[in-house]
Amino acid sequence: MGLRHGRWPERFPRPKAATLPREDLQSLHSRAVKFVEESIILRELVEEVQRARGRLYLWREPEDMMARITPLDARSMLLETPRGDSWTEHKRGQLYTVLKFVEGDTKGTFHGLGSLVAKKGAAKPSAQAVLHRDLEIPVRVLAEPEYWYSMHRKPVIAEVNDAKDRALVRFVARGTLGSFHSTCLYALKAVEWGCYTIKPSASETIDTAENWLNKRDWQDWG
Repeated sequence: MGLRHGRWPERFPRPKAATLPREDLQSLHSRAVKFVEESIILRELVEEVQRARGRLYLWREPEDMMARITPLDARSMLLETPRGDSWTEHKRGQLYTVLKFVEGDTKGTFHGLGSLVAKKGAAKPSAQAVLHRDLEIPVRVLAEPEYWYSMHRKPVIAEVNDAKDRALVRFVARGTLGSFHSTCLYALKAVEWGCYTIKPSASETIDTAENWLNKRDWQDWG
């Protein structure tokens, strides 16, 4: 948004929440909670569905909001994410429609793991689907490279070991100047999966990544 006639353009206010009866708001909240609890993705990533000021808020953590849902009337909802001191609109529709939009996100706007709930077809399964289905890596661990997902980087499996307890994954970004990637190692240690970001110079193979982590007592890069 640029200057116009020496002044910033007027910022249009976001739509206000409709004034709904308490019972209707409670019903919306209960339905949203139920949807999150039944979602293989959101039940792992959303800590709380909060009802406040006539809206619903999806919180990853107390200081980390995933999205807010504003009722425009009894049936139409507005889905937004925070952006600085404003909001970015993503979807309008019934409550189920906007919640499915959050759950099915593959771009990284909310989490990037939407391929886990995509309809099965002839297409090659995504990296996340393989890691979750074949290696049984939990959703919350798959989602740990949150920043890379938010930058719309696509995960690509570079290597999986024979024991299926290590997986090297590149998060690839492509642009006009070519492509580049960052790398993490998913590792099963002491019966628990973890995600470890790897220094570029040590990210060629699982062995080089693990050797580098061993020298650092498994403290990842950055």
